[in-house]
Parts: sequence; structure tokens; C-alpha cells
Amino acid sequence: MAKKIWQTKWTKNNWPTSRFANRVYIYLKNKRVKSILDLGCGGGRDSVFFAKKGFQVTALDVFTDNFQQERLKKTGIIFFKKDIKDIKFKPGSFDVVYAHLSLHYFDDKTTDKIFNNLHKIVKPGGYIFIKCKSTSDPYFGKGKKIEENYYDFEHKRHFFTKEYMVKKLQKFKIIKIIKTNCLYPDKASFVEAFAKK
Repeated sequence: MAKKIWQTKWTKNNWPTSRFANRVYIYLKNKRVKSILDLGCGGGRDSVFFAKKGFQVTALDVFTDNFQQERLKKTGIIFFKKDIKDIKFKPGSFDVVYAHLSLHYFDDKTTDKIFNNLHKIVKPGGYIFIKCKSTSDPYFGKGKKIEENYYDFEHKRHFFTKEYMVKKLQKFKIIKIIKTNCLYPDKASFVEAFAKK
């Protein structure tokens, strides 16, 4: 079901670069960072944006189709077709880990495992940028409750609070955590985090 929804909504090439990616770029543009891991890159809109800005981008997604993979590779992006919870990179592999709406699909135990893994693969002094659905989102509470703030409605979503994000980022130094709203394509609410190792 999740794959069908993703292919219906996010495989088109007409999605502009996300505002989140622009905010991350503005923050990073004067920092000494080169390598970015884009977790759950989807059709690759943000991966391509970062690559065109001169970053060395590695992107991964479990649903990206062959056409999208070729598009990414033509831009010089290294692509892996993998599930986020199963990734294996050497410690300190990336200056930056970027996760735009890709870490809110897992139960709490799996989320802990993912965040611990991300801490390992970020270089000392590197950064992590995360955007997840928040408990203020209109979809919060809809469907079957699996565990606290985790529901199955069309597909599984784990809704974050600012406090939950702080807890998951406890191994990092938090730069900022904010709540945001936008149309995506309907009204949606998020928690965004900037943090440093």
C-alpha cells in the first residue's frame, strides 16, 4: 500500500525543491561540509538540488523506480535502493545526514535503532537535519493506533512532538527544533530539527 501511494504521489518530476532543503542549504553554504546522505530521497528533488549546489550526494530510497534512479545517477548522485532501517555505512561516512519526511514511518524501537545508526555514520562535527510529521497534523489520531503517536491510516505514520525529537537526538547537540506548517499538498504540520554531532 505504501509503495502504491508513493508511486502515485511522489514519482513525478514536477515537484520543486522543498523549502526544508532550501533552509538547510542556507545554513550549510558557508560550512566546511561536502558529503550529504539523503535518506528516503523519493524522486530525488532535494538530492538533485544539493548536487547542483556542489555537494557529494548519496541518496537512498526503498521505492525509487529505475527511471528515477537513472535520473539521479546522471546528476552524479550515488544511489542505493535500500530501506532506511537496514542501511550500513562505515562510521563517520558523511558530513551531513538529511531526512525530509522519511523518519516518521517506524515504531519507537525501530526509530531508536535508526537514530543510533545515524549518529554513527555522521562525522564528528557533522550535522543532521530532520523533518517529520507532528502531532498537530490533521492526520494525527486517524486510523488504527499501533502505539503512542503511531497510527495506520492509508499507511503507517509516527507523529513527532518537539520533546520526542529532543529525546531521539540526545546523542547530538541540538541547534534548533521548530514546528512548521504548510500545504503538502493539503494542510500539514511538522517538527524540524537541526543538530550537530
